[in-house]
Amino acid sequence: MKTRLLIAIAGLALVATPALAASTTVEFARNDGQTTTVVFNTDGTASANGQPASPYTLDEAAKKICGQVEGQELCVTFGEMGSTVGFSTTYNDTAGNSGTATITAVTE
Repeated sequence: MKTRLLIAIAGLALVATPALAASTTVEFARNDGQTTTVVFNTDGTASANGQPASPYTLDEAAKKICGQVEGQELCVTFGEMGSTVGFSTTYNDTAGNSGTATITAVTE
């Protein structure tokens, strides 16, 4: 569960302009083959595979996003930042995961 929540907060780094969309969907493909889909909402929360929404903090300059999951701070660093459908970038997190994150949908 920690990994899924971490991915949820992480994907918000891809969505630097949340006011432009009601939600953004990001697919995270880990290097080990596991894929997780996360929906990010304009209220500053994200939900991975139907899990409860989780808040986050974003440092655009560092391309890093962090959140509290089960009392621990978990962070993800991205290779680049973007906000359009089809945008894809690498990521790695403090839980030891890495892979590619791709924006698959944006709704208004």
